[in-house]
Amino acid sequence: MRARRANGPVARRGRSRVPGRVAGRGLVAILLTLSVALGAPRVAGAGGWGGVTPGETTRREVEALYGKPGRERNVVQEGRTVSEWTYLSDRSPTGVSRVVVAFGLIKDGQFLPDLVRAVTLYPDPGAFTVAALRNGWGDPVARGVDDSSGRTLLRYAEGLVVALDQTGRFAEVMMFAPLPRR
Repeated sequence: MRARRANGPVARRGRSRVPGRVAGRGLVAILLTLSVALGAPRVAGAGGWGGVTPGETTRREVEALYGKPGRERNVVQEGRTVSEWTYLSDRSPTGVSRVVVAFGLIKDGQFLPDLVRAVTLYPDPGAFTVAALRNGWGDPVARGVDDSSGRTLLRYAEGLVVALDQTGRFAEVMMFAPLPRR
């Protein structure tokens, strides 16, 4: 996946294997649980990343923007089989080790398997500091601590949920998901 600027694509760079893969999956599960707990199956607008907005962007649009994923897998969530596309290393934006786009969302009471449910970023260490998060998304609207890992979790108004690293200084996982309708 390539980040895009108004003046063209950002250069890509090669990266080594993603560290903390098992811990990352646990954090994604925590973020998904938090986003479900904070919202209902009905969705409203959400913040997005790189032209992909959960609850609005389709599989076809993701492929048009970024091409075929480096890895595709089907997972069962809430009794439904949904797809996840992963863009690794050289296919992800500079400063991000991998990007996972999850499909399959209930919108207006109907399950739409090709609609983006969430976009999860795994930033390189130090790429998104707490100050950078504040500059980009303002102050979080909610803050908590995960009991199992001790990591700080931040929720922003635009549907972004962030898990900070053990030091609490950098984003370790960032997930964009649709906001619940109020």
